[in-house]
Amino acid sequence: MGLGDRGLGIGMSWSCIVVDLRSAIKNREFVVTTSQKPFDLVVLDLDGTILDKRFEGGFSPAVIETIAVVQAAGIPVTIATGRVLDYVRTAAELLAITHPVVTTQGAVVAHPISGEVIFQALLPEEMALQAAQWVDDSGRITAFYLSNGAGGAHIFQNREEHEPDHYDHWLGSPRQLQPLFTELLDDLRKGTAFKFIVYNALNDEPDLTPILQQEFGPALQITRTHELLVEGTAAGVDKGQGLRHLLAHLGIDPSRVMAIGDNDNDIPMLEVAGFSVAMGQAPEKVKAVADWIAPPIEEDGAAVALRKFVLGKMGTGD
Repeated sequence: MGLGDRGLGIGMSWSCIVVDLRSAIKNREFVVTTSQKPFDLVVLDLDGTILDKRFEGGFSPAVIETIAVVQAAGIPVTIATGRVLDYVRTAAELLAITHPVVTTQGAVVAHPISGEVIFQALLPEEMALQAAQWVDDSGRITAFYLSNGAGGAHIFQNREEHEPDHYDHWLGSPRQLQPLFTELLDDLRKGTAFKFIVYNALNDEPDLTPILQQEFGPALQITRTHELLVEGTAAGVDKGQGLRHLLAHLGIDPSRVMAIGDNDNDIPMLEVAGFSVAMGQAPEKVKAVADWIAPPIEEDGAAVALRKFVLGKMGTGD
């Protein structure tokens, strides 16, 4: 399969693993003898932290198993990502994650099972219009994410230079081609845009992040989320603020949170969490705000960190 109905491409073998792990969690087959928990919540980024195309179904066996053991030990795990709620609900099901998730770069916090929205933030009407005009004028490959009214998003892309499945992974699916975003002005005037993503390959051209921040000013938050992608959200909307909304909803103190991420957009989240981990392949400015540097994703760095600082502290890990 490709990315499937919501974009993950979950294979049958991983579906069987998930059923087994979910059953183990439910039946408490992993027994923890200590009552002292090092954290009350673990927050994981997706892309570059636990999600990678090189793994079947997107996740390595070590990551899936370790998340299951951590949750069975009584410490909930959740997700904070730039991906939209529809996509994250599928990932959460695969990982047996039931706690509310931070999605859409912090613009939507919601329950992954029911889809109930706890918090959402939309682009200011004027800035959405300005961004749409900039895209039409520049011709940059861009996707706009408009609210479907239930926390999910309708995705519009202006053009393609690769096969559709290339964009399925990075932008999500399904998408609708919309050559001129100004034709979406009626929708944008209703204030339904969560964010936009601009293709910008760092290896081939200058970084658009500071250029777009200067173009749109303080009313928008411009963040690089991948070496190929730059995203725009409303001012003050990022994973850190999304995490704060989540913690307020759950009644958890930030000092009792462990967060793991790998890119610039994870920095606000890592700064909020009481204990932060950067992946080994992360840029230096991400590593600079972290309390510990994990091995890279190809070495299951997130699983290593969870075993060391969660299970290890509870006497159940390495």
